[in-house]
Amino acid sequence: MTAGQLKGFFEQCDKNGDGRLDRAELKEAFKRLGAMIPSWRAARGMRQADANGDGYIDEEEMTGLVNYALRHGYTVNELNPGKLAKKTV
Repeated sequence: MTAGQLKGFFEQCDKNGDGRLDRAELKEAFKRLGAMIPSWRAARGMRQADANGDGYIDEEEMTGLVNYALRHGYTVNELNPGKLAKKTV
């Protein structure tokens, strides 16, 4: 999965359409990506990417979130391209 694809995925997780991700939306995103403990992963992702500390990941902070997810191996499941999953090495 490219950074652009992952960014698009996170943007689709913005359920209320306000242009940013809150903790609940981020938790659901990591759940869909296959995180074992999505609430923990969402909290860590928020801590890494929320540069201004307002509790949301906005457009300017999205690159930090994408880089965090890529660093931790989140990608498309190669056996089922329609399913997102954490890549295991």
